[in-house]
Amino acid sequence: MEILVYIAILLVIAAIISLVLSFVGTVLVGALRLIPVVFAALAIAVFIRWYRDRQ
Repeated sequence: MEILVYIAILLVIAAIISLVLSFVGTVLVGALRLIPVVFAALAIAVFIRWYRDRQ
């Protein structure tokens, strides 16, 4: 009977770790999808500043 309690505790811990890793993975994938948009915005900002400084 005691071993069933330990197995249940391990399953709960594994579920919590799985949920946390899933959340972190979702955040990272979302951040990686935004990289092209952020890069384009930064490039536009740099070119606008360069163009204004040139004149």
